[in-house]
Amino acid sequence: MDLKKYLVKEAIRLDLAATTKEETLTLLCDQAARLLRIQAPTVLAAVLERESHGSTAVGGGVAIPHGKLAGLNEIFMVLGRTAPGVNLGFDPPDGQPVQIVTLLLSPLAAISEHLKVLALLGRLWKTPKNLGLLLAAPDLDSFYSLFLELAATAA
Repeated sequence: MDLKKYLVKEAIRLDLAATTKEETLTLLCDQAARLLRIQAPTVLAAVLERESHGSTAVGGGVAIPHGKLAGLNEIFMVLGRTAPGVNLGFDPPDGQPVQIVTLLLSPLAAISEHLKVLALLGRLWKTPKNLGLLLAAPDLDSFYSLFLELAATAA
């Protein structure tokens, strides 16, 4: 599975200036809404609805908030990287501060594809060195290329 069809470079924020989970989700949902040309509150509501069922932090410095949206034609991803050591309040299982947030938005009917992408992201983030490599990426182009390369390896 090639994540390039779900992630555009413009959907990556390397300078995510957020200090709480709510700020983080709002910023990433705003980014998605702008790029998808839909209402930001609609995107945020879908993500918060899912988040209300339990934290999407997976440990290892990563969270994968996600939601399903009516009217969305295909899966869309937004990535955010925070400053080192900022505790965003995602309540990760290992207590490690979340530094990479992978927001996944899916059409309502894309259940199988949604689960496949979540599984791929789970495998990608299961390798601890991947987080370090992405945190060290010096610019957007490097981060984007490296993320797609690591995802391809995890596939």
